[in-house]
Amino acid sequence: MKQGLFPPESTSDVPQDGLLLHGPFARKPKRIRTAFSPSQLLRLERAFEKNHYVVGAERKQLAGSLSLSETQVKVWFQNRRTKYKRQKLEEEGPESEQKKKGSHHINRWRIATKQANGEDIDVTSND
Repeated sequence: MKQGLFPPESTSDVPQDGLLLHGPFARKPKRIRTAFSPSQLLRLERAFEKNHYVVGAERKQLAGSLSLSETQVKVWFQNRRTKYKRQKLEEEGPESEQKKKGSHHINRWRIATKQANGEDIDVTSND
């Protein structure tokens, strides 16, 4: 019988689910979801109204005043910007969203066609 390249693992090293709990590929424990208090949310929303991006000393100060980590504040702002963009798209309606998506491909096609025909391309125009 052929021997493998690696020695067999002892059963004490492998938990029942088959995942190693140590080593370079060990999983980090699952992060607990942050539940923001109403007062924290109010302050975060007010800060977002003033500026959609909060960085550096401003983020550190805001996190400290809310008893949150800078990472929690950073992630809240990332999620809030995503929500803002989604709401903006919904307000504009599905037609404008399709126009935006389609116009990009049409403009690329026009540029490629003009290049193939040897025409000069005006890169400043949207057509």
